[in-house]
Amino acid sequence: MVVIRAGSAADAAQIAEVQRDSWFGAYAGIIADGIIDRVTALDGGARVRQSFRTRPWQRMIVALPDGEDGGIVGYAAFGPETDVLGAPWPHPLSTDGEERRVAELYALYVRPAWWSTGTGRALMDRVLVRSVAAGYSSVTLWVLRDNRRARRFYERAGFAPDGATNVLTGLGRVRELRYRQQL
Repeated sequence: MVVIRAGSAADAAQIAEVQRDSWFGAYAGIIADGIIDRVTALDGGARVRQSFRTRPWQRMIVALPDGEDGGIVGYAAFGPETDVLGAPWPHPLSTDGEERRVAELYALYVRPAWWSTGTGRALMDRVLVRSVAAGYSSVTLWVLRDNRRARRFYERAGFAPDGATNVLTGLGRVRELRYRQQL
């Protein structure tokens, strides 16, 4: 059982640790370890804190063990849809995102030791509830094509590929697929 609460800049170091731990667990054999190490290098949470400052539209929630003193075991970041296919990083919002029609799940990561415990599902449920409450009619996310575990998770949560693809050149040219769910 986990407790879900809003994330804050004070959580940045723990969020960065969850990201690193989950990337090595989820992307082994998909993205080279050296790339994962470079992209997720621990910096005391500076990159995460920066995202709180530079992405004011983004919302972050974190999962903590219920009744335990343990730290953050998962997190999700979401908000209006970004224009992944048409703009350089950082992606400005898409027209549908700006007009609050389409939300996007930017990230959902859970420590591997907490996989299959309901933590990811609890985070996903909260993202969907908050997206509906904000007035969005659908939500998108991007998932690595070869990450079969994550694709099964998203499909069980009601998402389906919508045909859009993207190549992440900075991550070794891995391909990602866009998934969508009507709310």
